[in-house]
Order: sequence, then C-alpha cells, then structure tokens
Amino acid sequence: MSEHTEHPPTGRPAGRAKARRPAGAVLVVTVALAALVLAAAGTLLWWLGDRLPEGADRTRTENQRLQVEGLARQLADAARDGELTDSEIGRVARADPWRVDRSDDGAVRVVVTTVPALADEPASCTEFTLPAPLGPGTEAVHHPAKGDCPVRDRTPP
Repeated sequence: MSEHTEHPPTGRPAGRAKARRPAGAVLVVTVALAALVLAAAGTLLWWLGDRLPEGADRTRTENQRLQVEGLARQLADAARDGELTDSEIGRVARADPWRVDRSDDGAVRVVVTTVPALADEPASCTEFTLPAPLGPGTEAVHHPAKGDCPVRDRTPP
C-alpha cells in the first residue's frame, strides 16, 4: 500500500507555507538593519569630518575667506562716496584691530587683524588696498599682510 500524506486546505504540503513567511520577514529585517547601519556610519563620518583636525582647518579657512571677502565688499561700499574715513573703517572692522595708511595720490591701504592670536598660533592679518580715485567703481583688493598685525583696536577720532 502507498503512504498517504495529508495536505492542509491550501493544497500545499504542511509546513511549507509557514516557512516562507519567516524567510521573507528575515530578509526585510536584514535589509532594513543594513540600511540603518550604513546611514548611521555615514552620519558618524559626516559628524567627525568637522571634528578631525583637517576638517576643523578646512572650516576655519573657509570662515576666514568669507570674513575677508565680506570686509573687502564693505570697505568698497564705504568708499563709493569718494572717501573712506577712519570712522567708516572702524564700523567695517568692528572689534578687529586695524590700521590705515593713506598715500598722497588718494589710495587707501587698510590692514585688519582677521584672526586674533591664539595660544598656539600667531595672529593673521589681511591687507586691503583701495586704489585712487575712490568712488562708485572702487574695489578692495586683498591679500595676506606682511609684517606685524595691528594688536589694539583703533579708536576713530
């Protein structure tokens, strides 16, 4: 006689339908966990990017570049009326120490301490040159200053 196997009402052998559901759930959970681990690793690397020394240097350099460009734009704006007074320079430089040299031809050279001295680093300063004649088309050319940076705030007259 042949052996008889009972099948559930679905027509499939017993136990097979149940085995498929957990395997599918395990696959979904595994893929979700892998995506979560990758997202967490990416977030951690992004977060550490600014905290590592080279990331902090990049951030500091970019911030200084933006500060210098802003100062150049503000100095040029202040010179559009044909003159650049000490009080205008003081407003642009705010609390940063600065000094000004004016040439006989009307050009103005302003040196601003853009990064104050830290315990392990010397101060950094930028020289802005506004060529004569000052007016609406004046642009401030800037480059790192050579020599000593101004160390004290200058009080405008």
